Amino acid sequence: MAGELPLARFCFRPDPPSVWDMLRSGVADVSTVIPDSILDLPAVQLPGPGAPLVIADPALVRDVLNDREGRFERDRFMRRLLRRAWGKGLAAAEGQSWQDQRRAAAPAFRPQAVADNAPAFAAAAAKAVENWPQDEPVELTRRTARIIADVVFTTLVNGRGEVDTAAVAADMPGYVRRIASFGNRDLLPLPEAWHDRLSGIDRDPAVRRVRALAERLAAGRGTSEIDLVTLLDGVGPVEDNLRGLFPAAMDSTVAGTSWTLYTLACRPAWQARVAEEARGCGGDLRLENLPLTRRVVQEALRLYPPAPFLIRTSASKGQLGGFPLNKGQPVAIAIYAMHRHRIVWDNPDAFDPDRFLPECGTQSGWLPFGAGPRVCIAAQFALAEIAVAVARLLAELELTPTGAEPKVSLQVTTKSINGLHVTARPRP
Repeated sequence: MAGELPLARFCFRPDPPSVWDMLRSGVADVSTVIPDSILDLPAVQLPGPGAPLVIADPALVRDVLNDREGRFERDRFMRRLLRRAWGKGLAAAEGQSWQDQRRAAAPAFRPQAVADNAPAFAAAAAKAVENWPQDEPVELTRRTARIIADVVFTTLVNGRGEVDTAAVAADMPGYVRRIASFGNRDLLPLPEAWHDRLSGIDRDPAVRRVRALAERLAAGRGTSEIDLVTLLDGVGPVEDNLRGLFPAAMDSTVAGTSWTLYTLACRPAWQARVAEEARGCGGDLRLENLPLTRRVVQEALRLYPPAPFLIRTSASKGQLGGFPLNKGQPVAIAIYAMHRHRIVWDNPDAFDPDRFLPECGTQSGWLPFGAGPRVCIAAQFALAEIAVAVARLLAELELTPTGAEPKVSLQVTTKSINGLHVTARPRP
């Protein structure tokens, strides 16, 4: 379509990796050792003892994620990451503790609760519009981080107006990068405290500030406050849940919002349609009133899933899709590859929100929020948050991409290592 720019994408390696490649970079960033053939095949076995089986077939992915028989368990690196972020809170909990905490948190993410929070989503975006620089380059991830931080501390956590949301937003990339940093040293059979010490987590300024904020908010909470943490109080540790909630509620949503806005900046016609739909709502910006914007967000999350990989470990010797699995062998669920798989999707690298029209049916290869018992509890909340924020912004701002093409990385989240840059001007 006229006026559209090519969309940035991540390129898997053109040739199979060697064992040396696996040792050099496979632990730190599994995406760097996956061959491009994963976009045509259901699975690829990486080389070396104990190397991951990478899967991208929707049926295999759902088989692993829907497992209720104990065939697969959390990977040790994922356990370490969740412990660093959540302590013994919701996302890191296991067994009965996890069930109790998830059940307690559920009311915050029911459809009515999501609808009730739509005005807060729109208000945070409206605040950003007021302060958005006109006709000068801005980096979208930083701008949207402030919006999402405002949402978090007015809907999920009662910040009592005392939280510097801009400072929290600025700390979050460094915080996530530090707690999610892994390398070959993490393969050593050392106590968890030693791994943390070697990684420098406790010395990191961003980590210390985020932990201090969680401690302060937990200590100052009153009995009359109603938010997600109140629901979890008495069921799970308050400070741990606060500490884990910050990155969980911000990092992936910031990525989803930023990529959606940048993708629309590259597609002026679709951007105009989103703006028209938003303006036609008469100020009632709820997800059910934004069907086109919802499809646009779904397609952006297909092209740029915030969590490009999920990792599980085989709990026993067996097989998956004809591939043998040893006990303790990792299974890398390549969400990014599945979302662009050449067999699963027609024209997979194209931006086509109409894939998600109701008459097209359910897209089994679309899993930006996971699936199964551990599916993201906030999936509908995040989808509505992104759609409302995008609609509110574009109702008043016209975005144009600027600067270099994004360099896509799949390390931890799907992000651009050189940023997502746009200019804005008032929409006529």
